[in-house]
Amino acid sequence: MEWFSVEVDVRDEIIKDILTEFAFSIGCKGIEDLDETTFEDRTGLRLFFEEDEDAVMIINSLRLFFEENGHELPEMSSEKIPEADWREEWKKTYSPVSAGKFLVVPAWQTVETDKIKILIEPKMAFGTGTHETTKLMLEEISKHDMTGLNVFEAGSGSGILSIASVKMGALSVTAVDIDEESYDNCKENAHLNRVDMRIHTKYTTPSDYETAGLYDIVLANINRTVLEELLPSFKKIVRSDGMIILSGILVDESQKIYKRIHDLGGLVIDGYYEMNEWCLIRILKR
Repeated sequence: MEWFSVEVDVRDEIIKDILTEFAFSIGCKGIEDLDETTFEDRTGLRLFFEEDEDAVMIINSLRLFFEENGHELPEMSSEKIPEADWREEWKKTYSPVSAGKFLVVPAWQTVETDKIKILIEPKMAFGTGTHETTKLMLEEISKHDMTGLNVFEAGSGSGILSIASVKMGALSVTAVDIDEESYDNCKENAHLNRVDMRIHTKYTTPSDYETAGLYDIVLANINRTVLEELLPSFKKIVRSDGMIILSGILVDESQKIYKRIHDLGGLVIDGYYEMNEWCLIRILKR
């Protein structure tokens, strides 16, 4: 499959974080921060989209995003990029990432570590350990003994959080996503880590949210607006005294999630953590 990228010449770190959330909401499958990962004279973000997306429509949506948020319109450009080039670029720039008890390692590297190793084959699926929200989730997962527990992950992406859960003892993980690339990458990474027998990877369907009290823990590192929409379903499928762990939320927008939690009732905020402009919220069901 081929992809296309959109480069956005934005340098403000706060705007980058807000743009990242928006980009994923319009179908972005991966983001590269050019200020951190290239030695070229280029700045800003490079956003990756599937080939069948409309590049003109994507750029127009990005322009509207800047206009509606009162930001100066940056320079933007797009180009096609073969998937093979994506992997080769990652090989040049990606190094192991430490988060909590875990060390996320690209599949082509051999690394000695006392930490719990998670092997990742980077693709277009979200979740390589480099983003603050993924680090927050890994740090949180590493705090909990999940021995014998049943876990549900919404928006599994690369499967990194599902893999981490199994490595913390989870008996089984149901990992769901709406994206074909994420489905394939999750299965691939589960196999790389020899945990595929405990991770049930599937496309999201309404039936995933029908059985009450089925899971001990629900994980979701996705767009804040999607979290608000799915929170009632998370409340339903997690058992009493079970845990819901959410990230993908900007600190400035955490109050919107707090209000949603309060309005639903029967949920108690049990933990809150920040990393730069992003936050994680841990919730208990009462």
